[in-house]
Amino acid sequence: MKIKRIYIENFRSYKQRFFEFKDKINLIVGNNASGKTSLLEALYFCMCGKSFKSRDVDAINFDSYYFKLEMSAEVGDIEYSILCYVDRALDKRIMINDKKIKRLSELISLFKFVFYEPDTTELVKHQPSTRRRFLDMEVAKLYPYMTKVYSEYQRALLSRNAFLKSYDKKDIIDVYDMQISQLGFLIFQKRQEVIDKLSIEAQKIFSLVFENKSLLELRYMPSINASSEEEYYKELKKCLLKDLNLGYTTKGVHRDDFGILIDGKPAIDFASEGQIKLAAVSVVLATSLLYTEPVLILDDVFSELDKFKRKNLVKFISQYQSFVTSAEDVKTLQSEGILDFDSANVVFLERSI
Repeated sequence: MKIKRIYIENFRSYKQRFFEFKDKINLIVGNNASGKTSLLEALYFCMCGKSFKSRDVDAINFDSYYFKLEMSAEVGDIEYSILCYVDRALDKRIMINDKKIKRLSELISLFKFVFYEPDTTELVKHQPSTRRRFLDMEVAKLYPYMTKVYSEYQRALLSRNAFLKSYDKKDIIDVYDMQISQLGFLIFQKRQEVIDKLSIEAQKIFSLVFENKSLLELRYMPSINASSEEEYYKELKKCLLKDLNLGYTTKGVHRDDFGILIDGKPAIDFASEGQIKLAAVSVVLATSLLYTEPVLILDDVFSELDKFKRKNLVKFISQYQSFVTSAEDVKTLQSEGILDFDSANVVFLERSI
């Protein structure tokens, strides 16, 4: 996959701006509030159909009624044109080659990308829901049909919880238990598969790119650990009395988590802030090894890394088309030999217009 160009209109601080990109590293530099992160957000929106920062409508330029994004990209030998439109009346349209999409999964299945922002360290620090969202996004990119599975699971879960609050028809609960067991076991299997792959690749990056001698490991932690759909159903049934008392479903993939461990210990409890960042970056970059020719979108990834780690990181990301923001002085990056400016496309942003 390669992103060729993007046109931005009334998005964040941009009024009208056009960018063309190279197939390798695109370094986006500028002072604070110059629009570096907003450019990455526009690219992300075109590939994911939503913002990573806020509600869609909040991305509209403060004195405008709408925003529009037009991105051109190549996937294999096919060129795609993506148009995204959002206005203050909450009209939202996304089109692929002039055809309006019905589901965001159509975008997610088309574009394979890796995304890092400073808040990604919350992957280590934050609640299990943060890690589930990250994991489910990667599962959906690998297996697009899983977006429908997630939706069906959520509907079955909401229905089961509603009946738990007014338990009067046991046979109906059984119907939802069978649905949750069937869908939940499939989600459990796919998550476990992706975690196993990511754990291997993240350790390679942690060791080779960041020259860390510690062992980085990802470990899936299911609330129901079953070897079959039937066993999953039985384990879910064991929770029925507790679920009735509490009025909600206490076990299932909606309660699962995965641990990020360094030398066998939870990183959140024992790792330094520096190790936590390296672990988070390693996990995110590991997703690039799951796909063929992904695009890397990396916001402020160089910060807090020493010269040698930056060099190794640049060597790794130069395998792919990448979009990297930096507040560093360009002359400093050049003098340290961190980036080859003859092969990189440097986008200088002074102010968004």
